Amino acid sequence: MGCVNHPNAPVAATCKRCSAKLCGICTQFLDSGEYCEKCASLAEAEAFRNSRDRNEEERNVAMAQTTTTRFEEEEVRQKSRNKDVMYVRGGIGVACLMLFVSLGLYAFPDLMKSDTQLTEEQSIMRLTECREVFQAIGIMLSEGKTPDSTMSCPGTNIPNIISRRGDTITVSHPNPRQFGLDELYVTSDSHRVVMEGQGQGGLL
Repeated sequence: MGCVNHPNAPVAATCKRCSAKLCGICTQFLDSGEYCEKCASLAEAEAFRNSRDRNEEERNVAMAQTTTTRFEEEEVRQKSRNKDVMYVRGGIGVACLMLFVSLGLYAFPDLMKSDTQLTEEQSIMRLTECREVFQAIGIMLSEGKTPDSTMSCPGTNIPNIISRRGDTITVSHPNPRQFGLDELYVTSDSHRVVMEGQGQGGLL
């Protein structure tokens, strides 16, 4: 049997699609094989559609990958921003805490002091106040005045001891040991406060 179009021509190929016998003139040679003219057109159209579909699919895959990559990059940036915000808020929190602690220490300076420190400071304050009273007594003695025995130190219920020896008047604290002293007095001769004992000594 000869070519489907030219019965007298020898058969050169068979159509891959419809299996028709074809001579060399009727055979359409494509990359996918040999076809008759009609089947070659169909094969080319199918190949075009397949190529277009593959290209479309590749574009879709590329777009999906690009979108995924963009989302991942945005997620990384967002995490970085969140971390920065967390660091900033943490820094602000620490600064506020330090500010509150500083204000607290400024408003209540005794909070961080031990009982021993507070006791020592109170003792020094009472001694300073008492010394000021005796300085005032010394001024009165320098002016030739005799101070009242009730002119005593704050927190002391016992009046001061006033003694005379000749023309010299001495005013002494009745209990200097409450300040850790052996003596606390002032005389009309020097008009200076004397504190002696337990590390203290001299004229003030």
